[in-house]
Amino acid sequence: MVRAAAGLSAADQTWTAEDTWLLVVVGVSIAVVVLLISWARIHPFLALTVSALTVSLLAGESAQKAIVSFTTGLGRITGSVGVLIILGAVLGRILADSGGIEQVVGTLTRVVRPERLPWALTLVAALIGLPMFFEVGFVMLMPLVLQLARQTNYPVLRAGMPVVAGLATVHALVPPHPGPLIAIQAVHAPVGLTMLYGLLVAVPCAIVAGPLFTAYIWPRVPAHVPDSATAAFTTGPHGAGAAGHGSSSGHGHGSGSGSGSGADDAGAAVPHRPPSLAVTVGTILLPIVLMTLKAVYDSVPKSRGTLYAVVEFLGTPMIALLVTVFVSLFTFGYSLGFSRRHVQASLAGSFAPVAGVIVIVGAGGGYSQALQDTGVDRAVTLAAGHLHISLLLLAWLIAALMRTIVGSGTIATITAAGIVGPLSHGLPPAEASLLALALGSGAAFAGHVNDAAFWMAKEYFGTTIGGTLRTWTVSHTLLSLTSLGCLLLLDTVV
Repeated sequence: MVRAAAGLSAADQTWTAEDTWLLVVVGVSIAVVVLLISWARIHPFLALTVSALTVSLLAGESAQKAIVSFTTGLGRITGSVGVLIILGAVLGRILADSGGIEQVVGTLTRVVRPERLPWALTLVAALIGLPMFFEVGFVMLMPLVLQLARQTNYPVLRAGMPVVAGLATVHALVPPHPGPLIAIQAVHAPVGLTMLYGLLVAVPCAIVAGPLFTAYIWPRVPAHVPDSATAAFTTGPHGAGAAGHGSSSGHGHGSGSGSGSGADDAGAAVPHRPPSLAVTVGTILLPIVLMTLKAVYDSVPKSRGTLYAVVEFLGTPMIALLVTVFVSLFTFGYSLGFSRRHVQASLAGSFAPVAGVIVIVGAGGGYSQALQDTGVDRAVTLAAGHLHISLLLLAWLIAALMRTIVGSGTIATITAAGIVGPLSHGLPPAEASLLALALGSGAAFAGHVNDAAFWMAKEYFGTTIGGTLRTWTVSHTLLSLTSLGCLLLLDTVV
């Protein structure tokens, strides 16, 4: 079981005035982040940078030491997580430009009965969401959902809420999304095992927040497809108009990645022959399979020969994603008739939208390093010990609090990971994995009016603010609470 005060000797249990001051420093640093982002509307990179320096200086560090702490943490996290974010963005963009998303959605909506459609859409969203940021997947799938609602007279919430649930679930719990990767890095958890636990927990979460909640809520909240939105969504190949809409999300998380713009940039039309369903699904799942194979191989006794070396190499997250990107150049590019110019345009268009994510994640690494270098971990450990609260629950509470205050799940994960991460040293791999998932679970809690994606959902679904709170916010809260319950259950048995 993940406990709060692991690693402290009896002599370290005495509370001191310095510990009290360090907790005050943590509170001040969080307040700085909240005020700069929510009130002053400062970019999260600058807010986290100022907060990291505030931590070091208030804790008595010199200005030079404060700068070294920040730059060290920024370089460490950017080097480990930033590469994975870039590769995931490349894969998502090539998938979008190939027409693979429409192929998956179109196939399932043709073969699934209307009453089973929420279940199918939840599965599709979770699958499509594996290599994509939440906002990108959202603006890619919404045009198809709204066209479905318009053309078949299907209730827009009944089709849209399962998509929200599927995307949000994998975004919160499954690598290579930024939140889980940040948490994994912070608590030193194995990627493969965390991914296995994340997929296991994601199943009940997606079901509860998706088709089950949808069946209850859609008849109770008025919603409609806005006429202006429908016109915008149907312009350009693969709903390019929707991709443009995504750039206003305000998170700086790459939501401007379009779905057809790569073809326009290259001066070539989207081919009439999209990738097959099997090829699309197989390419999307390839990095998951490689990382899972490594995790399984690591868990059983074996001789460390050539086969082990190959599996270990291919299952490393960066290599798994890199291999998949090169495979996707053929499965989503050349084999469909795309020219090299078009593929190059898709590749080039995938980098700019994730720049905001990388700088935020980097600043979060600097903030985390500042907390660690000032000894805040000891004070937080002692405080948690006096509260008799497990480290897993502490991680969830801090992340949930930051999500409620700031609105961004990524910022919530970064902040909570910086506080909880130093406490995880010495945890067994399974417990570290659950702790990482607890951070992602808490960061999914209660998205509301301070979350830019909240307003995107309001416009797409044509709901009032109250209706969006009853749908979007409640769905995310159910996801967070369900995943917390599953993690606590797993914590009793691992």
